[in-house]
Amino acid sequence: MRAFVTSELRRRCRADLVDDAVLVATELATNALLHAGGVTAVRVDAADGGVRIEVHDRTRVPPLLALSSDDAMTGRGLRLVGALSTRWQAEPTAEGKMVWAELTGRLSPPELSSDDLINLWADDFDLPGSSPPRHEVVLGEVPTDLLLAAKSHVDNLVREFTLAARGAQSGVSGAVPRPLAALIEAVVSRFAEARQAIKRQAIVAAESGASHVSLHLSLPAGAAEAGEDYLQALDEADSYCRAARLLTLETQPQHRVFRQWYVGEIVKQLRAAADGRPTTDRESFEQRLLREIDTVALARRATERVARLFDVTAALGRAATTEAVARAVVEYGVAALGASGGGILLAGDADRLSVPATVGYDEDVVARLRAESRDTELPAAVALRTGKSVWLESREDRDSRFPLLSALEPQAVSACAVPLALGDHRLGALRFSFAEARLFDEEERRFVEALAAQTAQALDRAQLYETRADLSRRFQRSLLPGDMVAPPGVEVAGSYHPLGDGIELGGDTFDLWSLGGDLWGIAIADAAGTGPEAAALTAMIRFTLRALSMSDVEPASVLRDLNRALLGAGAAGADGERFCTVIFGVLAPTPTGAVLTLAGGGHPFPVVRRADDSIEEVAVGGSLLGVLPEVPVGTQTVTLAPGDALVLYTDGAIEARRDGVMFGDERLADAVRAAPPAAQALADAVEDAVVAHVGGTMTDDLAVLVVRVLA
Repeated sequence: MRAFVTSELRRRCRADLVDDAVLVATELATNALLHAGGVTAVRVDAADGGVRIEVHDRTRVPPLLALSSDDAMTGRGLRLVGALSTRWQAEPTAEGKMVWAELTGRLSPPELSSDDLINLWADDFDLPGSSPPRHEVVLGEVPTDLLLAAKSHVDNLVREFTLAARGAQSGVSGAVPRPLAALIEAVVSRFAEARQAIKRQAIVAAESGASHVSLHLSLPAGAAEAGEDYLQALDEADSYCRAARLLTLETQPQHRVFRQWYVGEIVKQLRAAADGRPTTDRESFEQRLLREIDTVALARRATERVARLFDVTAALGRAATTEAVARAVVEYGVAALGASGGGILLAGDADRLSVPATVGYDEDVVARLRAESRDTELPAAVALRTGKSVWLESREDRDSRFPLLSALEPQAVSACAVPLALGDHRLGALRFSFAEARLFDEEERRFVEALAAQTAQALDRAQLYETRADLSRRFQRSLLPGDMVAPPGVEVAGSYHPLGDGIELGGDTFDLWSLGGDLWGIAIADAAGTGPEAAALTAMIRFTLRALSMSDVEPASVLRDLNRALLGAGAAGADGERFCTVIFGVLAPTPTGAVLTLAGGGHPFPVVRRADDSIEEVAVGGSLLGVLPEVPVGTQTVTLAPGDALVLYTDGAIEARRDGVMFGDERLADAVRAAPPAAQALADAVEDAVVAHVGGTMTDDLAVLVVRVLA
């Protein structure tokens, strides 16, 4: 079109008018595309001393001079036309209307106002003889600023949709997907008349300085269906905005409420008029806002409760013990309900109920709660016994149903107790107290019961966790020697630290046992993996070493036999290969100390701390056991004088990491050197140094064994 207009202008008018005339033609065509169903014709003619440009479109809706706005992407075009033209107007045609402008190069008179444009038209913009019956729609007063802002947002959306559709038609941009094409049609065209009529009234009110617009429309009955499609399309368009598929932003909440109200009222009034029924239940915008406030208030309450439940869920996810679960639930529950106090009472093997956590109760009340029996006529005990919630809403209610409660908790005016149950299994009860009368509505009761349901699941999980952790600790202790009885003149001590929180079984162990006569066996080992399989392998290693050493006290030979045993167990086992690192030694006390003959199978090298605090590494060597039929076994002999100590450890010590930095051999040597001389103190010092390095939580288990000759 621009090329056509430029060509015609150069042929028919002065060259100095071409740029302005092309700009005017472009703005008139754009206005027709955005607001009048498209361009049907463009004409360029010579005029007295200049040029006349005509743009024909498909609707008889008069053009509007929109108000300036920083938020609007439309509305400036016709004002630009007015500024550049000597005169311009709009006239109805048989198919729609024609908007024309004349340019002469002379300064233009004041542009047409919105009132001037509207006064050019008759009230009925439809074609004579073909228009359907119209019905009056009375919407009432709406704030002018809100109306203009809402319509600017829709105008922006219409502009973007129109450009997308026209770009696809002309091949400038890609094809518009079918769902989006239907959306464009519904937003741009189907409800255009009502949309433009409301916009026109808003602009007139704004130019006159009116703070409110009293909206009156004259529409055909078909606008009702178009309005429903338009409303649905705008809601769908918002989803495109949220997904950042459009330049236009998502509709503001107040604008959405406005459009839902006015389109809904149009649909309701038009359908009533079409059916011959009077419209008696008109809702003003003010009434709709009040109704919306109620809806928002209810939604906010529900959202706050959901948010609190979410907070509780997050806190429960972090809680691993019964006490932590109880503390989290009671704290959040008291805060959410505005209660004066709260607590959890749990059933156990004894007749008394345990109280893992309370909030807001003084020591006397807590002591009375701990003395509560499951057979007592008190709210928590009744909720536990019956599986039904107890709601006490007043002092009278409290005293008539639970006379003992006033003595237990004299400050409580109202209270509730909800069972903590998983199916038919009742774990205890959750109770809250209030210092004033409290009417528990249905929503609040659902909240407390939902809180109790989450609590029951978390408590069950915590109890299972604690049981598993206790079993793990007992099993792990069974893999370690009890009291190690050392030969005269020698002290032996060990230390073990589990990985993580101690619930996962590790593969580290150490041992000391008598071989008969003056010989003693010592061992430290690290079995592959974690969990029950690693623990089973650890037990096998420990007791196999004991059994083999009863008939063979040559350390290297014992480790080769252990290697064959591991290979046989791995081939027969369903859990695959079994392998480990190990140091096995024979301890022989002497009149001046002790001699240890060590054999190694791929285990970290032990160190010797001499009486003068010097550190020596004992490079035993060897390869890990349980992989190859023939395995190299390293050997070393260590002589300990009075005050010397041999420190054996697993790789959980030197390979312990924090921020990628390993504990390493040097830190181990420093910890051994700085430790107190006693064997147990030395073993504990190594463990403490490693745990401190990682920040408290180990990612591998750790064993330390110390053999020291007494000074």
